[in-house]
Amino acid sequence: MPHDRSLLTLLDLRRPDLEWLWLASAGWKDERSRRRRRFADRRVATIFDGPAFRSRLAYDTAIDAVGAHRVDLPVVLGEREPIADTAAILSDAVDAVVVRARDHAAVTELAAACQVPVINAMTDAGHPVEVFSEAFSVLERRGHLDDVTLTFVGEDNNVLRSWCELTVSFELEVRHVCPPGHSLDEQFREDLVDRGQRGRVTVMHDLAEGVAGTDVIYTDAWPASARVPGRRRTAFEPYRIGTETLDAAGENTLLMHAMPVHRGDEVTAEAFADPRSISFAAKRNLAPTHAAIVERALG
Repeated sequence: MPHDRSLLTLLDLRRPDLEWLWLASAGWKDERSRRRRRFADRRVATIFDGPAFRSRLAYDTAIDAVGAHRVDLPVVLGEREPIADTAAILSDAVDAVVVRARDHAAVTELAAACQVPVINAMTDAGHPVEVFSEAFSVLERRGHLDDVTLTFVGEDNNVLRSWCELTVSFELEVRHVCPPGHSLDEQFREDLVDRGQRGRVTVMHDLAEGVAGTDVIYTDAWPASARVPGRRRTAFEPYRIGTETLDAAGENTLLMHAMPVHRGDEVTAEAFADPRSISFAAKRNLAPTHAAIVERALG
């Protein structure tokens, strides 16, 4: 059973938890919430599979902000020993674990065996803290998530799924716009409904229809096979976001990108540089939002 302060998906947090953590994020952003002495004797292990440029930077800054000590471990879960053995060592050595790994099942197994909180910094199934941070940037500009429409353009992926998880607690509409054959898993969508979903998730294949009247256009990199000439690229090209897409959506529509960005593929350079694009501004919120999440884990 995972620790009660573990965070594996956004479904682990109720609406009051999310709202409190966004308030804490605002405090960390203006530095009113600094509590360096409180966590001076705490240790946080970080396990990152892959480069994880933004995740490493965000968590390093966040852990430093709360006053804890970061222990970076070059570990691949399950590679050299059973995950339960890794969990046993970590439980005696640190106060929390931040882990980014491709295999969500491995992270879930680690959390179940650990006696300390585990934070999912990204898996193939979800990117909860990243989306928690991106939603904070939307809140700063819209004041709420209820009645907000977010159009995600691209294939079914971990970032999209975490956005969809927020529709359980909020009256948020997530539109998934993608080429046929790249839609959200139907069972995943049904599971959200079964959890008492307050918002909704819809799947569309027409870009113009999907962005009409939306508050936020959100996108991510195309799959590697669509970034080279071929049938897959041809399928994705009608979904490239340009300034004309922003104009059609509405003058107050925001553009956000998960990053890294491939200008000329999923978004044009002009659209990404447009004043309506808040991608870089949103990434500036990674450190304070991650500080709020780490603070929660450390108790």
